[in-house]
Amino acid sequence: MKMTLTPEEIKNGRLDPEKLEIAIEQVKANGYIVLDKVYGDEQMAELRAAFDPMFDEYIEKRGYNTGTKRAQMHLPFQAPFSDASIIEHPIAMSIIDGLLGEYSKLTYFASDTPMPGSDYQAVHCDINPLFPDLSTPLPVFCLVMNIPLVDTTEENGPLEIWPGGTHMHGDRANQDTLGGVINPHMHIVRAAEYMHSEKVLMSAGSIVIRDIRMWHRGTPNRSDYRRTNIALIYNRDWFGSGYQIQIPKEDYDKLPKRSRQLLRTEKIGYPVKMPWEW
Repeated sequence: MKMTLTPEEIKNGRLDPEKLEIAIEQVKANGYIVLDKVYGDEQMAELRAAFDPMFDEYIEKRGYNTGTKRAQMHLPFQAPFSDASIIEHPIAMSIIDGLLGEYSKLTYFASDTPMPGSDYQAVHCDINPLFPDLSTPLPVFCLVMNIPLVDTTEENGPLEIWPGGTHMHGDRANQDTLGGVINPHMHIVRAAEYMHSEKVLMSAGSIVIRDIRMWHRGTPNRSDYRRTNIALIYNRDWFGSGYQIQIPKEDYDKLPKRSRQLLRTEKIGYPVKMPWEW
């Protein structure tokens, strides 16, 4: 579902109460919500200007890692990426708090970029089973937030998603199949061929919030420019993602209170880690 915000909602950083309830319901029931064009064009241009040369250097040093001409790249915790409006946008946080509770934490600070010439990924979810011996659907415990730095169109490799319940299969059916793994309890790639899917088309500066268990894949970028998403992951207090963001102490101390709370379990007091150092 795509939700259009009013200028007042964007300016005040607060959704109409009923729209907030609807957004939370959509993630619970359908797996995701799109908030169209929350950020301004100027901020997206600033992020692109900082991101593009860094990504080029990363590819030169490390290469592609999530498929043909497609890469996941961790972001350094520095401006303009570390701005509080990215880490704790009030509208995004109102939805995240409604799903994870007010003591969630931010544990992943990265990006995904399909370049021109990229191909399809295998259908997958972004997580392996939390309790692989259970066949019981579990409540939301981990959310991915994406911010596209350019308009996402049919041509430039939009994310394709399988909404309406793929995130609510029992744990035995969840699997990260990107590397060619076949889960004996649910052949995700085969099943997806016969199921309804949607491509997430949206403006630069939108916000996507989705359950990490939702089935999805990247599609081919047939345009002449990269399509970059900033990718953040928010978890319930007890769950960790396996990554740690390195944040200099002086930078951490300058952050707003909510940002410090979200980043409280990361590597505070360590130098900024550049993408090619991972």
